[in-house]
Amino acid sequence: MLWQSIGTVVAIGGIFLLRKAWQKRLNAGLEALGGSLLVLFSLIAWSQTSGADKGAALGIIVVVITGGLAVSMTALQVPKRAKREGRQVPERASEHPQVGPVLWLLRIYNGILLFLITGLAAVFISAGLFILLRWFGMEHSANLTLIAFLFSILWSSLAVYVGSQQAMLRKSLIILGLAIAPAVALTLTS
Repeated sequence: MLWQSIGTVVAIGGIFLLRKAWQKRLNAGLEALGGSLLVLFSLIAWSQTSGADKGAALGIIVVVITGGLAVSMTALQVPKRAKREGRQVPERASEHPQVGPVLWLLRIYNGILLFLITGLAAVFISAGLFILLRWFGMEHSANLTLIAFLFSILWSSLAVYVGSQQAMLRKSLIILGLAIAPAVALTLTS
């Protein structure tokens, strides 16, 4: 119980520092490093509870839940903060009278790109890495565990990339290339 409490508190502190670094943006190296180290220490603390594999997995779940709560709290505070500071809250695009079908098609395309295509790219890249690591002789269960963690990290990283990029053509070509190239390589090697 002690290690779990330490791991949870340290994870909350790490997420807080990472959030502070994100808000600061410039010259936030110490906050980002400190937050990352606290999250790492949280995983180490959790690994003391149930072993290196199960404990670390539980620690990752705590970090993800804590991060999700931090993002939700930030999203809920934006309109309140803008009102308190006297700024006008930007109106939603869907409330604008000139919203047309092109905007909705772009939203649908972005959703497909953000969730489906990035997920497929993560699946194909993970499968390719699994085959590559198996070819190098990595033990099967360790390989599966590594790829299972890697898949979720890849998918979330690709989704963050797609969501943060404004250039539609560039992000489409990169994500489609990441989805198609490993799929073709897997087909040719199978």
